[in-house]
Amino acid sequence: MQNVATAYLESQTLTASPERLHLMVVDAAIRFARKGEVALAGNDLEAAYFALDRSRTCVGELIGGINPDPNPELAERLKALFIYVHSCLTRADVERDPRLAGDALRILEAHRRTWLELMESLVPEQSNGEDPQRGSAGERSWTT
Repeated sequence: MQNVATAYLESQTLTASPERLHLMVVDAAIRFARKGEVALAGNDLEAAYFALDRSRTCVGELIGGINPDPNPELAERLKALFIYVHSCLTRADVERDPRLAGDALRILEAHRRTWLELMESLVPEQSNGEDPQRGSAGERSWTT
């Protein structure tokens, strides 16, 4: 069963549009931040460390994926927001404070909602013959 799940995830990742990949990383960051928050609240420091570390890794991927070309000012603001999220996750781990993980979660969840709205607004643009799942050869940026 594990091989089937791995193959499915690999297939989803390899065929996803850049927008969908971004959403997948955001979802993972949220999932692990929630696990970390719960673990901190339950004083399970080892589980909290591993969950928050994985969430921070996802946030690092989000930061690294920001393309400044279309709008450098917006890209810098988004990067600063994700750096703040990363900082909250790090402080939550060091200070053993689930509220800091909750702060990071609220920002990630708000970003997820906004990203979904953006993806929905792109669907009409992509109906001009492009595959809405693939996009136009990766031409869209995470900041547009």
